[in-house]
Amino acid sequence: MASSAPKPVRAASAPRPGRPALALAVAGALLGLPLVSACGPSSSSSDGAANPPARGDTATTGGTGNTNGTGGTGGNTSGSGSGGTSWALSAPQTVAGHPQGQPPADMVRRFDDDTHKNAARLGVSGTPVRAYYDDRTDGAWIFYTGVTGSGFKPDRLHDILDQLPAVHDDGAGDRTTTSAIDAEPGPHGGRAICNTVLLRTELLVTAVSTCSWFTPTTAAGITLIPKTDGTSTKLGFTAADVAPIMRAVRAEVEVPRR
Repeated sequence: MASSAPKPVRAASAPRPGRPALALAVAGALLGLPLVSACGPSSSSSDGAANPPARGDTATTGGTGNTNGTGGTGGNTSGSGSGGTSWALSAPQTVAGHPQGQPPADMVRRFDDDTHKNAARLGVSGTPVRAYYDDRTDGAWIFYTGVTGSGFKPDRLHDILDQLPAVHDDGAGDRTTTSAIDAEPGPHGGRAICNTVLLRTELLVTAVSTCSWFTPTTAAGITLIPKTDGTSTKLGFTAADVAPIMRAVRAEVEVPRR
């Protein structure tokens, strides 16, 4: 949490190597600093468990603990979903009570840059879909993006985003932790994983989490970004925050393929 008398943030406009920039984007937005670009993948645990803090830290990333949300078939189901259903992605005007909206253009551009990099890593192609939803309760933007295609391998896509926790300490007071946990995919089946970047600076602790799901015909993800208009209730969102929202959004944007 930022102190009441903020200190200067070092090198905000020239981020140090190793700092995942999506977390920096959130920190910069919250402190009125320029947004920077990139993203971080991340290890595994159980759905909704707090991501591991950096070594030596006593603060956790927060969140609501183990959350199973809509339930589902479990994190290790790699089939196409309930009863072998083939799924497709849509972008309705409202999902889970959240209407579509328009985040600031610079935030969208930075996020889109990261999305393109991740898409290249995953190596999936097909019909793209994306939308931005306005979470007015939490004061956040819900970034939703995905692809409808065929022949996707949920286990392989999950494993691309899975890695052991990694900690980067720049030696000047800033520490970044990247991690991943398995997530319950919900009743449509497939695989799901949540990646989190935890950034600790002199002024705050903030987290950026993306929860992704995969079936043989769909690959999609949800990221929550705090708004910069003062309505945000949190400095960041952990996997425990995002996983149930991912399942609620998925239940409405993913439909049986015709």
